[in-house]
Parts: sequence; structure tokens; C-alpha cells
Amino acid sequence: MSKKTVAAVPSLMREINERGVLDILRQEGALHAAQVARLIGLSKPTTADILRSLSEYGLVQEFTPGAEDPRRARSVYEAVNDVKVSLAIDIGSRFIRAAIGDLNQVMRAENSVPVKSLELKDLVTTMHQAVDQVLTTSGFRLKDVASIVVGTPGVINHATGVISIAGTIGSLDGVNLSALIEKEFGMKPALENDINLVTVAEQFAGHGRDIENFAVLSVGSGLGSGLVLNGKLLRGHRGAAGEIFYVPFGNPLDIHRSATNPSGDSIAEIAQTLAKKFPKSILKAPYSTVDILNAAKANDELGKAVVAVEAERIALYVAAIAAVTDVELVVLAGGIGRAAGFFLEPIKSLVSQVVPFAPRIEISTLGDTGILVGALSIATRTACDIVFESKSLGAVRKVVGSK
Repeated sequence: MSKKTVAAVPSLMREINERGVLDILRQEGALHAAQVARLIGLSKPTTADILRSLSEYGLVQEFTPGAEDPRRARSVYEAVNDVKVSLAIDIGSRFIRAAIGDLNQVMRAENSVPVKSLELKDLVTTMHQAVDQVLTTSGFRLKDVASIVVGTPGVINHATGVISIAGTIGSLDGVNLSALIEKEFGMKPALENDINLVTVAEQFAGHGRDIENFAVLSVGSGLGSGLVLNGKLLRGHRGAAGEIFYVPFGNPLDIHRSATNPSGDSIAEIAQTLAKKFPKSILKAPYSTVDILNAAKANDELGKAVVAVEAERIALYVAAIAAVTDVELVVLAGGIGRAAGFFLEPIKSLVSQVVPFAPRIEISTLGDTGILVGALSIATRTACDIVFESKSLGAVRKVVGSK
């Protein structure tokens, strides 16, 4: 027993150091062996030995920089980024998007396929189209995919994979999406709420970097939020954390939140209600969110009046988040949230009047790819784990040799 214990400790430390070296190369890019040793805190001989092992596994490659590179005097090492790849799928009511990412979290390809029908069978067909197209564009095949992360509206039971409260995609309600994806693509996926993935993306590549406590408020065709508290994404007991639409403002039994909802359908309703007061407005029914926002930017009186109400409603939800969580930052996302830059000051002003410690409020810069960026961030971590763990089985060598 004692011999096994003694032998296991060096083996475990070796594996930890190998993974540490690999992670450094993925984060920093190509480095000299001495730079790796300094960053990980190991001796140069030990680091050199680890780099040799990782090279044999096919996880690291050594090369000599070209004449134009200031590092050309010595060879450098870099992590191999395409031993396996990750697949992200974003199920939306208007588009299904897919993306392929390599092991260095670089998005290799991304595409969108319009949703023509919200029936489940049609969504599955569209999903296959999106995945097939992105694989073709990226030059990879489904067998090269190590992990899949799927973003979906609704509340996810992570124990069962069943979706509930899917909003505009009612055909997903009660569906075991995990089992469905596994059946269609031959691999068990990780499921995540779409706004949670935007939140992960903000933490990885947006305003939330290096911030321990922040929230995303997504205002678009629907309303939702994601929370990062003490550096970790908060899902809640049933996966329903962030379902801020259900905060009972006004009449608690008004399930449509008609007095406070800032999402797309409500903007049109606000315009309809206020239209009689502004007969000279350029806006005419049926009112669209894009037309209303453009009219407000053009100084149209009805457009400005609608946006003033919208600013109050968004501020109300920002204040609710801040009052409960005391976050440092709230990022506005979604189609309407990302367009709120020109009426951000009224939002900030009202929030500061409502709560004693107002958070900083920023507009997301991630665009429509936020869900995919967040999904790839999660999927890539899983793929890196799978690739590293498989090295001892010779699987990585086999994959590399087949490229």
C-alpha cells in the first residue's frame, strides 16, 4: 500500500505540471522553454522534459520562428490547437446558429440558418443544416468534435436534460433536449440557458472580464438575465436563476407584466397606447421595434416617448438585480439592450435614484455571436480535458497521425 501511495504522488504531480504547461501555452501562445519554466515555476530541465513528453503525445509542437520573428534564434513551443474541436449550437426562434472552435478557443467557423418553422421536427432539420454547414466551412468532421454545448431558451433541468418555460419556442417545453441532441449527433451535449451563455461570454471576452460580481440583462424578443456571483455562474436550485421576468412588479397576478415588460412586443404596445398623443409622428401601425428606435434617434416625438418609457422599464429591472445581488456591473444584451446606447443615461439616472449602490451599466459589444462565444468557452474546456485525459491511451497520437 505504501509503495503505491509513494509512486502515485510523483505521477500525479507530473500530470498536474503537464496540464499546467499546456494551459500556459494555450493562454500565452508560442513560448521559449525558458519562458514556460518561468511562468509555471519549474526548473528548466523539468520543463524541457515535460515539453518533450507533450510533443510526443501530439499536444505540443516545436518550431523555429522565421527570419522576421525576433525569437528566431531559438525554437519555441506552441499547443496544438486542432487535435479535436468543439461544437456550439444556439437554438433561437429566428435563427439556429452553429460554430466550431479549436482548443485555443478560436472560433474557426460560424453560420446561421433561418428558422422557418418552430415545430420540433423542423427545428431538428434546421439544426442539422447549421451543423453540416459549419463543419464543411471549418474543414472538420463530426468525428473531430470532442464536446457539444447547446444554448436554448427556457429553464433546463440539468439532471434530466428536460426543458421548461421555453418562451417563444413552445415546442421545446417538456422535451428531453439532451437525449434528442445525443440521438441526432451521437454525443451527449451540455445544455445551458441562452442568456447564461451570453453571461459566460461576457465573463470570457466582454465587459465581465476580471469582475467577480456582475449580471447580464437581456432585452429582446424576451426578457432574461444571467448572474455571476463571486466569479461563478449562478444557475439556482432548478436552473431558473435569472428568470427576472417573473419579478412581481405592479399587479403580481399580471402574468404578462404589461406595466413593466420592456421586451419587443411590449414596445409595440407602448407605441400603440401613446400614438394618439403624437399625430404628426412618422411612425405608423403596425409598429416594429426597429422602426421605433430609429424614429427616436431621428427625434420623432412618439419614438422618443416610447423610448422614455422603455428606459424606465429597463431601469426597473436593473435596479431589481442590483438591490438583490449588489453587483458591480450590469451588461445590457439582446436586440433591444444592445441598441440602448442612445438612451443609456436615463437608465443610469433612474437606477441611481432607486437603489443606494447603483452598478455600472454597459452595452454588450458581443453582437449576435454572444451565445456561441459562451458555448465555445464551456465546450473548449471540456474538449481540452478530454484530449489531455486521452493522451495516456494513445488516442491523441492516433488522431494527430490521421490529420
